Amino acid sequence: MMAKPAQLWPIFALWLAALLLWQAAYQAPFHQTLHVGGDLERQRRYDEDPFFAGINGAEPPGIFLDPSLPECQQDPPPAGVRCRIWWTEWAERTGLPPYRWTRAATTFLVPGAGPGRYLLELRAGGAPGGTSVEWTSSAGPVYHLTIPEGDPRRYRILAHADAAGDLRLMLQAIPFAAPNDPRELGFVLYGLRSHALDGGWHAPAWPQLGWLSISLVALYVGALAAGSGVRGAVGVAALAIFASAYTLAFQRPVITLFTPLVALLSCLGATTTLVAAVAQQRWPRTNGIAAITALVMLAWALRVAGMLHPHAIYSDSAMQANKLFEASLGNVFLTAGLPSAAGGGLAPYPPAMFLALMPLQLLAPTGHHERIVLVQGATALLDSLVVALLWLVLRRCGLGSRAALFGAAGYLLPLTALESFSIGELANVGGQTLAMPFLALLALGYASPKAPGAWPMVLLSATLSLALVAHSGVTLSLGALVGSLWAIGLAAIFLRRPSSISITRLSLVVTLSLSFALICYYSAPVYIERVFAGERSSVGGRPLGSIMRETSLGILGFIPPGARARPIPTLLSLSALAGLALLWAGRAYAPRTASLRMVLVAWWLATLLTQGLLLVANQGVRWGLFLYPGLCLSAGPLWAALWRRGSSGRIVVALILAALLSFGLAHWIAQVRDYLHG
Repeated sequence: MMAKPAQLWPIFALWLAALLLWQAAYQAPFHQTLHVGGDLERQRRYDEDPFFAGINGAEPPGIFLDPSLPECQQDPPPAGVRCRIWWTEWAERTGLPPYRWTRAATTFLVPGAGPGRYLLELRAGGAPGGTSVEWTSSAGPVYHLTIPEGDPRRYRILAHADAAGDLRLMLQAIPFAAPNDPRELGFVLYGLRSHALDGGWHAPAWPQLGWLSISLVALYVGALAAGSGVRGAVGVAALAIFASAYTLAFQRPVITLFTPLVALLSCLGATTTLVAAVAQQRWPRTNGIAAITALVMLAWALRVAGMLHPHAIYSDSAMQANKLFEASLGNVFLTAGLPSAAGGGLAPYPPAMFLALMPLQLLAPTGHHERIVLVQGATALLDSLVVALLWLVLRRCGLGSRAALFGAAGYLLPLTALESFSIGELANVGGQTLAMPFLALLALGYASPKAPGAWPMVLLSATLSLALVAHSGVTLSLGALVGSLWAIGLAAIFLRRPSSISITRLSLVVTLSLSFALICYYSAPVYIERVFAGERSSVGGRPLGSIMRETSLGILGFIPPGARARPIPTLLSLSALAGLALLWAGRAYAPRTASLRMVLVAWWLATLLTQGLLLVANQGVRWGLFLYPGLCLSAGPLWAALWRRGSSGRIVVALILAALLSFGLAHWIAQVRDYLHG
């Protein structure tokens, strides 16, 4: 695929405009306030983590035993006594601010702050007997101080950023040996404030502008390769320029912390899209593959950028990496403790996702940290491939390339999955993606009475078997969906109406797949023992009326689904309901959508059926995560129909998609910014 000169000069003009805007953004003086250990006013902590290397953890811990109650020191604590308090309560009681101990050598670094002089104000206290310290920046004076013990004092020093525009301060201290504390302790740091001093023209951090330039060119080339045309590529690049300039001016470290990662993801996306464009040009039957490849890579980049941003904190990703390591050692019969809200006790932890990821460990040496990144990136890719699967289903069902692209675009930023990515619930997301091929085959009519040959049965059985050993919660949702399909097919037989789902085929597929899962996996002694041990117990539940109300509000996006933090977008829910009605209204003119319609109805029924778990437990399945792809499948045809209504319809669709993407991006940023920062 050769680019024409008329397609290349706009990026040169855009790059020049971007350089001007980025340099203008650097004219905003840099200032930053870090509440080391925690910000009591906003009740946040760990915001300083990306900027310090070689520093001890925040004190006091997030939650700990109340030291003012002697009875709480017993093990176990007495029943009926509130023994645990939050760090904010401790600070309010004692009037002491949270803090962190430095080590013998601690580094403070703000990449891309900008060249020049900075005034740094440190609030610090010494160890018992005082602490001798040496503070140095890239240039300028070296400070030799003795920090006395006691209340924190303010120290204002002059620091110079280096030639690359990175503000770096080396904090060295003579270690203090505390009794019964194996940590290396320097001095106590309570806060650090940075402020640029130089007036006049501020030079930018040129390496940062270099990374941003690479990202801009890659984004433009990728948009061109995807078939957006010069206008579309210019629009995408211009949006990226304005967003990056705004961030550099007002939230500079947010972007400068990970510009190399942004450039890497942009180049990977552009390269992959270019390869797809060449394939599309060479083999006409692959028409549209470049556009959907670009969407898949964009979805993957958005997920990975959020998870790997230095500000992100996750709770469960390390556990997923450990499960991958266990599976690599041959322990495929994994278990995990259920939360008490779901009944408690140990439960099977199906290994399908970890078995799929194991070969990737051969690509490079992997330690624990690298294994975490591997699980995160690979799970993000699996979930991003759902974008391509939705596109394929809608296109093969005869709904057109536009409906397919719209439906796929709806899954670019699925809030339910993004929240799980942030938390580290990668097995939930991975299990969902491994179940999607089975649902796609059902929607494409592989279980219909007219499906030719034995291959449809083989593929359905194989994909269902994979889904059954992917994740327990997904298995429950999938079982409810298959049961709903079976009931719909049975009703069609009783009513003597044609059905796009063959009860015989479906029953045979389920029998074969269940037999495989039970015989080869769930019959393992470790699982049989758990069943007969009866370790799980119900912890109550909720009234049916409350469940129905919360489910309805969750579907419509008025509250997050299943006590989650992020809601399903209301626009998507309403579009999906209207799209499903449109599919049924036009069923006489679109016979190829028969299986898709049946699967979508069963998808909704399964979502409602699984809420029955809440009658006996306070936590059910991740139904929002399970339903989201079905919402996109239903919404795509509606948006395509509106698009055909002329300019007014196109404006409506453009506004809907822009609102969904903006809503998703805003919530994704907020999730990364806020999760575990309280």
